[in-house]
Amino acid sequence: MKQLLINKFTLIRNDKDNLTLWMNNLLVLYAFMLPISQTIKATLFTFIVILFALRGELVKILKETWDNKVVRAFVYFFFIYLIGLLWSEDIKEGLYAVKSIKYGLYLIIFYSVVDGRYINRVVTAFILGMFISELTSYGIMLGVMPWRLEFNNILFYAAPSLSDPSPFLNHIHYGVALALAVILIGHKIYYSKNIIVVKLFMSIFILSATVNIFVTGGRTGYITFILLILTLAIFYLKRYAIIAFVFLALVLGVAYNSSNVFKSNVNKTQNSLIRLFSEDADFSTSLGVRVGMYYFGYQVIKENPILGAGTGDSIQAIRDIAPHRYERLREHMSHEHNQFLSTFVKLGIVGLLLFINIFYQIFRFNQEDKELRFIMIFSTLAIAFGILTTQFNLRFFMPLWVVMLAVSMISKEKRTIGFELNEQKIFLQIIAAGFIFSFFRLFNQLL
Repeated sequence: MKQLLINKFTLIRNDKDNLTLWMNNLLVLYAFMLPISQTIKATLFTFIVILFALRGELVKILKETWDNKVVRAFVYFFFIYLIGLLWSEDIKEGLYAVKSIKYGLYLIIFYSVVDGRYINRVVTAFILGMFISELTSYGIMLGVMPWRLEFNNILFYAAPSLSDPSPFLNHIHYGVALALAVILIGHKIYYSKNIIVVKLFMSIFILSATVNIFVTGGRTGYITFILLILTLAIFYLKRYAIIAFVFLALVLGVAYNSSNVFKSNVNKTQNSLIRLFSEDADFSTSLGVRVGMYYFGYQVIKENPILGAGTGDSIQAIRDIAPHRYERLREHMSHEHNQFLSTFVKLGIVGLLLFINIFYQIFRFNQEDKELRFIMIFSTLAIAFGILTTQFNLRFFMPLWVVMLAVSMISKEKRTIGFELNEQKIFLQIIAAGFIFSFFRLFNQLL
């Protein structure tokens, strides 16, 4: 019996093509779960790592992957966070920061195993995941579904409130993900050869997703959407840029006059700016706290310009400098609300340059396929705009980024699976795997 198991294990391990096939299948499922379940997504990655280890040839794969400068940039960024622990007093907070950055290392695995035939599957899976999220959001908004769905101690989702229907993700992440989905779907409509009915359905999804951005509470989503549309208009549409500007103006006008959430957020921002620029600057508002982080973060940077305060000490250093009258900033802010600022305060100019190097390497990456370069650039821009008001402190932005980079930095002709693919069989495998992982997730909650 023991020998039989050993032989079976050896057979599985030697079948590298099937191992790679299943890694690609699970990557599709991973992309689908990105906006829906962070727990299932994490479990999927664990299984991908196991299959990656079973496939073997790790040294060879790592050497080939290391040739990619974008991959190296993520590794350098991770290690500067790790090294920054050496001059940190709060190791616990530092390790939490390192943990949030570690997701960049996933690119090593995703980039090395993804097959070119899976590019469209992965991107489509993410869009379908957003579609499920959007349907749930509208269900909450229209009163068809509860804002919190729980059954026998199994929590399926929980939105912040009825007036902020972002079910599976923090509303900051949800708004940014919707903005990216709108751009990716528009890109699919432009490049796809689908029949007019399919393109019409995708167009409806664009409109509904755009509306959904402005009925949730995440102001970061508004900003990201506006900046992505402006970038699209100026650098890609060019002759048709005026159409994008008109579309954006109409969207903002309609949103302000019909969405109480958007109107309230705009008015809150306006009032915060007035209080911020008053004679006695008020750092107690949501916007004010963020500006206070910039102001007092700059004071910390002046004291530690080269290597920063340390991976785990940035927030405490800001609290130590901020006057006691700014109680909300001193007592209730757990992070800097800006990944660029956070890196600068933690790790100084060295850390910031290594972070900016990731973007530099991406933008100069030689991807000749215009369709894939579009995905690479706009997913990067969505993340860049998103982290202007938040950080990699939750398990979404960084995993989303590396998934999109993994499928957009390769060639459509890349083959990591050595046989022809059976479309129907692959579809059934992915669906079956999805049911299995979801079932065990629910079963685990019952235990």
